Amino acid sequence: MTLKKTFTHCLLLFTICTFSFAQNLEISSLESPNNLNNTDTTSVVSSEKIQIVLQDSLSISLDSIVPQQPKDSLVYPPAQRDWRRLGYDSGMYLGATVIAFGVLWVMPESVTNWDKEEMREKGILWKWKENVKAGPVWDEDDWVLNWITHPYCGGIYYMTARSSGFTVMESFGYSAIMSTFFWEYGIEAFAEVPSIQDLVITPVIGSMVGEGFFYAKKSIIKHDKKVLQSRFLGITTLFFMDPFNTILDGFGYKEKVKTQMNIAPVGVNPFSKAPVWGVQFSASF
Repeated sequence: MTLKKTFTHCLLLFTICTFSFAQNLEISSLESPNNLNNTDTTSVVSSEKIQIVLQDSLSISLDSIVPQQPKDSLVYPPAQRDWRRLGYDSGMYLGATVIAFGVLWVMPESVTNWDKEEMREKGILWKWKENVKAGPVWDEDDWVLNWITHPYCGGIYYMTARSSGFTVMESFGYSAIMSTFFWEYGIEAFAEVPSIQDLVITPVIGSMVGEGFFYAKKSIIKHDKKVLQSRFLGITTLFFMDPFNTILDGFGYKEKVKTQMNIAPVGVNPFSKAPVWGVQFSASF
């Protein structure tokens, strides 16, 4: 009996001591904030190397939501075609054209060659159909309209696409489409027959003017949007050369959100020395 009691007491004491030691070890591991720092230098260095390698190899970029917004807002031109910007610009053209049509309407007929009386009597829709059927013709507009105003407008069309990341030929195509279908056979056809000169001069000479605007804009932006050390002159010049994109940038237009997700080790297990994995997610607007 004495031997059995002794054995039982020893077993009970051993169990209590073991349980107490394990409990103290668990509490100390949870309360100690420097467990990771107490690991040997070799394991920390190797884990950092593992993290660098795995971040490079396992970085997952959600490029379906790009193009990436550059940190420097003055980067010009965009690295990729920005269809959304071009869409906004085209929408602003519609509003601006309504205003331009109103300005031309109040100008003397000696300048525009518009028969306003006939337009009032038969309606502008009837006038548009007749003008489209009759054109294009060689017009007799003032030389300022044909050789200054139209090339300038063609340059604005061109810059709208060029500043949205499109190539020279793509921007020329946009200028040709806008000047032909949007203006000559669109808005202006409500008042007069489409013009042969304007169909050629606006996109062709206008694109040459626009490419000059493009390089001038690059230079101005490179110099912090300043002309002769004046930001006011710089912004005014940018608006003159590329009004719609300048307005968009003034309202804080940004490209689509860029998101990135990385799967990489974020620490080291103090017991097994194995890396602890985690997911890092970031988004730039």
